Amino acid sequence: MPIRLIAVALPLTLFLAACQEELPPAEEEPEQVVEPEAGGEELAPAEPARQVSLDESVDMARQDLAGRLGVEPHAISVIRARRVTWRDGALGCPEPGGMYTQALVEGMYVKLEFDGERHAYHAGRDGVPFACPSERSQSPAESESDR
Repeated sequence: MPIRLIAVALPLTLFLAACQEELPPAEEEPEQVVEPEAGGEELAPAEPARQVSLDESVDMARQDLAGRLGVEPHAISVIRARRVTWRDGALGCPEPGGMYTQALVEGMYVKLEFDGERHAYHAGRDGVPFACPSERSQSPAESESDR
């Protein structure tokens, strides 16, 4: 009986193996070696991005709002400016349907006023502020100084 099983299984196995599609051989890409030109200068390593200070962030927010409203920056009052911790990657200004990192993020919060109307500016770690519409603006996470 085992010889009959082998006699049937062996040709069937060979037939199935022969019916498989042959894959093309993987092409190996030649390794590219870039050598500096003779007398060429080596590039310095990239410097880490500089963080904007709170004062610079406030100035940038005032400049932006002044441009949007068509007024002079000195006409805009600073209501509040402080370093904060945002609850997530939305930086207190989530867009509807957006997905954000669920981790605390250090940043800045700037509240400006012109002609009785308040405007919120939020920033992440780099300190570069962006205007956040009032309907989306959320308060930062409570910090020790807020308690």
